[in-house]
Amino acid sequence: MAQSVEKVYADALFELSVEQNTLEDTYEELKALKKIFDDNEELVLLLSSPSMGEGDKHSVIENIFKGRVSETTFNFLNVLADHGRVRFFDKIEEVFHGLYNDSKGIMEVEVVTTEPLNDTLKGKLKAKLEAQSGKSVIINSTIDKSIIGGIIVRYSDSEIDGSLKKRLNELRKSIDSYIA
Repeated sequence: MAQSVEKVYADALFELSVEQNTLEDTYEELKALKKIFDDNEELVLLLSSPSMGEGDKHSVIENIFKGRVSETTFNFLNVLADHGRVRFFDKIEEVFHGLYNDSKGIMEVEVVTTEPLNDTLKGKLKAKLEAQSGKSVIINSTIDKSIIGGIIVRYSDSEIDGSLKKRLNELRKSIDSYIA
């Protein structure tokens, strides 16, 4: 079965970083590069342009990143540019991030509420998720007033929706099916 472009490049960089014992540095550099690329879409377009030669792309990468990132990350950027894959950087970083978390036993969880969680509730939720998953949990909180109340917890490919909005929608469907 063919793997996605993102997975192929992320796997290769991850394996190389582990082999060279530079995983932490590579992880941090990719996070920083993601922010740079997110803030400078023109740079991604420039480095992805098929009309720009490899030499020119290498010059741009060298002028911006040489000496600011490790040799591994610098070479990786050049490989992406050579193969027209810079436009996939966001997804490559996302896959690499997941590989990093898996290797460190980390699970990131998105928690959506209408108000910020207090420290007590956050601690209880974290403890419960860590006990269930056997992993260290990082909670990323998001505020969304549209859920009306309750909580939504998203992790891996799972979602636990305990929002008032969901319950009201279910009640509406139940009433509609009864009336119809």
